[in-house]
Amino acid sequence: MKKQIVVITALAVTALSVFGQGYVTLNTSTHRIVDEFTTPGVMAYGATIDYALYWAPTSATDPLTAIGSQFGTGGTGSAGAQVATNGVTSIPTTFSTLNQTLTGAGFTLGLNGATPAVGTTGAASQAGYGTFQLAGTTAGNTYQFIVVGWNASAGTSAITAGSYSAIGWSNPFNYITGSSASDPNGTLFVSSAGYMNQFGVAPLGTVPTPEPATLALAGLGGASLLLFRRKK
Repeated sequence: MKKQIVVITALAVTALSVFGQGYVTLNTSTHRIVDEFTTPGVMAYGATIDYALYWAPTSATDPLTAIGSQFGTGGTGSAGAQVATNGVTSIPTTFSTLNQTLTGAGFTLGLNGATPAVGTTGAASQAGYGTFQLAGTTAGNTYQFIVVGWNASAGTSAITAGSYSAIGWSNPFNYITGSSASDPNGTLFVSSAGYMNQFGVAPLGTVPTPEPATLALAGLGGASLLLFRRKK
């Protein structure tokens, strides 16, 4: 009987090590999550940005990659190096629902236990949340990550409430979760080489639309051109 208990206990420990939640280090080097909303279009550093981590299986399609070409790219290499919000003056207001966009595409807001793993940038615009177990993941597996930042004055819950006035996000990148707080996989900074590039957080804004008078003038101009062509 004692032998059976020992065997069962050993199996249970093995199962926990294999299927336990993966460890992640949500730290970056300096100047990685940049303030572009205090002065739109100008990069500034400081503790002005809250950030969170979204994760998904590597098979998930990143809904933001296609948008990257509108704002430019960061780093070099493949499309995976795209940084959709680097050096821009504004983000379309449609991204006031970024949380719904990501979760609708199969991404999950990263949780440390039951609490969103949300931090605030340091004085040098770096993330310093630390190492934690990312709820829902399995140790030793590869996942697709996107780091999202928003204006810290809106509060840590602004990402889910959609109450921020500035937003930005990183390129998508793959990350191998660790099996413990000392596993080299899970203790790599998310901004390590080949992972997350620098990105900016810019104010939500709208693309200017022509006034009715401007549209009317444009219409008259087009009509005049048609008449001119007929006379010729």
